[in-house]
Amino acid sequence: VGNPVTDIHYDNLGTVNYWWSHALISDTTYKSILKLCSFSGTKNPDNCTDMLNYAVSHEFGDIDQYSIYTRPCKASSTSKLSVIRLGNILIQRQLSGYDPCTETYAEKYYNRPDVQRAMHANATGIPYKWTAC
Repeated sequence: VGNPVTDIHYDNLGTVNYWWSHALISDTTYKSILKLCSFSGTKNPDNCTDMLNYAVSHEFGDIDQYSIYTRPCKASSTSKLSVIRLGNILIQRQLSGYDPCTETYAEKYYNRPDVQRAMHANATGIPYKWTAC
């Protein structure tokens, strides 16, 4: 499972510009981030990290930055499911056609020991779980 990072400066700056241009963060927060952060491959100052964390935890609200026009994943929610038949197999799927919890399912799947063995992943036994970036 690869990492799509191409240029750290433009990827990071582009992310913040996306947040602002899609009204995920305020003008004030946007200007503060631009002032405090270098967007280079080097470690940002703590006040930059604090401002980025503030933006994500206080200004995004309940919006998934990767899918801003859909509802967020609520692991405990009871979304309406429909049942379809594929041959002799009954499959449950969401009526909306989009499942915002796909990333959660992927993380659970890729952390299963049998899947990691099959993919020859975590051969060194790292003590933490795989997560999506």
